[in-house]
Amino acid sequence: MNHLLNLIKKELRELITPASMMPVIVVMIMFIALGTMMGSEISEKTSLQPVGYIDMTNEPGGYADSALTYLAYYYEEVYQVDPSEYLKDISSDVSEADFEKSLYDAMINNKVSTALYIDKDFNTHIANWETEKAEIKVFYAQEDTGVFSSLSTAYGTEAVSVINRSVMNELLEENTTLTPIQISSIESSCYYSNYTYLKGQLHENVTPDKVYGAISSQTTFVPIIIMLVIVMIGSIIISSIGNEKENKTLETLLTLPINRTTIVTGKLIGSAIAGLVMCAFYMVGMYFYINGMSITKGGLTVDDLGISLGIVDWLIVAAMMFLTIMCALGICMLLGAFAKNYKTAQMYLMPVSALAVIPMFVTMFANYFALPPVIQGLLFVIPFTHPMMVIQNLMFDEYALVYAGLAYVAIFAVVIVFLTVKLYKSDILLTGMTGKYAKLFSKQKETEQ
Repeated sequence: MNHLLNLIKKELRELITPASMMPVIVVMIMFIALGTMMGSEISEKTSLQPVGYIDMTNEPGGYADSALTYLAYYYEEVYQVDPSEYLKDISSDVSEADFEKSLYDAMINNKVSTALYIDKDFNTHIANWETEKAEIKVFYAQEDTGVFSSLSTAYGTEAVSVINRSVMNELLEENTTLTPIQISSIESSCYYSNYTYLKGQLHENVTPDKVYGAISSQTTFVPIIIMLVIVMIGSIIISSIGNEKENKTLETLLTLPINRTTIVTGKLIGSAIAGLVMCAFYMVGMYFYINGMSITKGGLTVDDLGISLGIVDWLIVAAMMFLTIMCALGICMLLGAFAKNYKTAQMYLMPVSALAVIPMFVTMFANYFALPPVIQGLLFVIPFTHPMMVIQNLMFDEYALVYAGLAYVAIFAVVIVFLTVKLYKSDILLTGMTGKYAKLFSKQKETEQ
């Protein structure tokens, strides 16, 4: 038992050191801060959203008026909310002369993502239910393409269903002696059509869930690929340096009559090319996987939405990925320099993995521009965020963020490579650290010896 306890203590002394715990603590703080802020955003997105309506019938007591009254009652009874806050009459803000633009502006100004349009002939069509059908147009204003962006489809479908139920019940009360065929005709007396504003441009017969399905097939796999490549390349480079230091081959390499800048550059470029090759293979595999699993296969595409990328856009994506891989490699080589052996090298991969995982989840679940400024700032300074957002930003012409991100990642790559070269040109890797930095890692060195 004593031998077992001694072995456990030895392992704990080697694994739990100030140097190994510092990245864990930093990552924990980042996750707590981002989790708290993202939690409030997700809670807001998944809560009941207000619905607007435009009633052009102007007939108090008519079918449309009765249906909207019933819808308000439904909200009050089912959701236990004040209907005036969640059912907004935006009729006065909509102009027939400039309908599409005025409706979109009215939805944005009134903060409603779903609006029901009831035309002036609605009551007439319902009254003539045996020969005519009444239409409700459902408009959606989709400002982001995150996972929760398609929730507005459910609110629109539910509102139309409640209105249709109200109309059907009223017709059945007015007509007590009906044949089964007539009852069936009443049940389908009201139908709806969908229209979606995507960044202000109107698309007919499109719903937010279809938009999300089409765009996610192009954008979802990119964050996953970036995360996988960063973790894999990071693991390889840090483990390699840990092995070289443990086997003393790094010391031999650094003492050879070769410029250390050449050594670092060779490692970085070689690893970066390997990273791009991995990216290419991952992208091909993930494309076929997501395309095969997509329920919208053969349906709406980004070409239909007019947001497909051109050759220049894909070159920007490739440049962003290459620079990001260089950033990741520089960070990994810096961290690997402080690893004493293969075992401790694995610990230093954790902060790099966290920096890749955090933006991956945030960009997949939320719209960057809808996030609080604090989270936007935190995400912007993480270089791995920008390649994860670049395709979507290019689709929606957010070139300011694209070029700002490209410039930031390029500067970050240059700085991190400069620091890496500076570190490898020094004698720290051979003689160890001195001064105040040595104190931080002294405990780890003693336990490993």
